[in-house]
Amino acid sequence: MMQSHPQSDLALPLERQNALAHAIQSNVPFVSRPFAAIGEALGVSEEAVLGQLSRWQSEGKLREVSAILEGSALGYDSALVAGRVPVDRLDEVAAIVNAHPTVTHNYLRNHDYNLWFTIAVPHEMGLERTLAVLAAQAGVPEFFPLRRTHTFKVGVNFDLVSKTSTTAVVALEAPVALSPSERDALLFRTLQTPLPLTQRPFAVLGARAGVSEAALLDFARGHLGNAMRRYVGTFHHRRLGVRGNGMVVWRAPNEELPRLGPLLAQAPEVSHCYARNSIPGFDFTLYSMLHGPSDEACRGIAGGLAERLGIADYLILFSSHEYKKCRLRYFLPELDAWWAQSTVARAS
Repeated sequence: MMQSHPQSDLALPLERQNALAHAIQSNVPFVSRPFAAIGEALGVSEEAVLGQLSRWQSEGKLREVSAILEGSALGYDSALVAGRVPVDRLDEVAAIVNAHPTVTHNYLRNHDYNLWFTIAVPHEMGLERTLAVLAAQAGVPEFFPLRRTHTFKVGVNFDLVSKTSTTAVVALEAPVALSPSERDALLFRTLQTPLPLTQRPFAVLGARAGVSEAALLDFARGHLGNAMRRYVGTFHHRRLGVRGNGMVVWRAPNEELPRLGPLLAQAPEVSHCYARNSIPGFDFTLYSMLHGPSDEACRGIAGGLAERLGIADYLILFSSHEYKKCRLRYFLPELDAWWAQSTVARAS
């Protein structure tokens, strides 16, 4: 039986905590003892790393450590989706949307388009068909998909001191489409399972899936940078004191997007930066996510970015309520069940 490594009861000094938070959000190495490797790079023990991560988890700060997969490499279509929902029906509609297994982020935002969520579905199910089913179930006229047309930056990395996201731009390669076998799907599902906070966590995950630690690590290394975008830890940002969360949308000419997108992505406070299609009554095409200690701080950051970009026409859509937030999982039996049930319901 796999034994957990004994963990220190002593919290790391804030400077070391911050370094560990940045490290765990940047890259968890695919080695037998990843927490020992992280500790060695930071000059602290494996015991201290596991103790601090466990403490953050018990405090509700650390969400999980797991794979972030790239749906476009795995045969999935995804989008940010906007809807206009009557205020008195928001909770009801959000609950219906949340029941979809691959809806991951669902927020109330301060706009006529007030419900915003993300979703990914296999191509054979069809994104538009899925959204039509959801709209019918929710009793709303339509949900509007905003697909990515360009990806300029992806990845959040919260700083415990400044209470902001401080992410660098990383070169993004276009993913190569795969045709995953049943074994591939099993191993991807395993890697998107939260990593146990123990000395040899990949051995624990491998045992659950019926494969060796070495086989799981080899598979992970082989797909990192393509089907697996990153393998990192994620935090509940509000519990870190990062209470400002603004989606800034910019009205930018299409021909200027290749210039403006990378310029916007250079700002460390911007965690995600995309170009998206427009929807009726909403012709903003450049999107960026800002995180800070307060909404006011986000307004200040956005104002500085507007001057840098030379764009005065922008909106900050703050999230006033979080209906759902979780890591996107692929190859879920629950999704197949949802689709089968919804198809039967529509036919009857």
